[in-house]
Amino acid sequence: MLIAIEGIDGTGKTTVAKFLRDELEKMGYRAVLLREPTNSEWGIKIKKSMNARLSADEELKLFILDRKYNVEKNILPALRSGKIVIMDRYYYSTIAYQGARGIDIEEIKRMNDFAPEPDVVILLDAPPDLCIERIKKRGERNSFERLSYLKKVREIFKSLNDKLVIVNASKSVGEVKKEVLDIVLKHMR
Repeated sequence: MLIAIEGIDGTGKTTVAKFLRDELEKMGYRAVLLREPTNSEWGIKIKKSMNARLSADEELKLFILDRKYNVEKNILPALRSGKIVIMDRYYYSTIAYQGARGIDIEEIKRMNDFAPEPDVVILLDAPPDLCIERIKKRGERNSFERLSYLKKVREIFKSLNDKLVIVNASKSVGEVKKEVLDIVLKHMR
């Protein structure tokens, strides 16, 4: 099973993804948590460019190369070995973030057609102003986190309604974790 946890910065994706992996393992499932960007050469270039953004096209190219690496080296081997793969960001983030920079959303989707489709995509959704407050509290800041930009990203996320299950991430962390676990367990039955 492939699960993608998506949302704008500050919605709690990493916290929820770690919790989900830990809970599934407690239940006896073999689960692995992967994130994007990875630590591949392309992922490292993306991370290094967070504060001095690359051009939209160059950034997209790096995300695609990084995802190809992740699919080949991590995602497919884990799925083939019977593990549940939990993604902390996946191609939906690329569609939303690069789409908000003006790249055609349909083109981004086509560029990602090599990536396995998730069984369930959970969109943690919260107002961008709340998310920026959370980001400031943890002492982080990068160019991905400008308010007007995050508003565009959020709207694109919410327009991608194929397998998306939207969870209100404005609620307490405990409520969000419980809701996400319930959604995943329902999809597993």
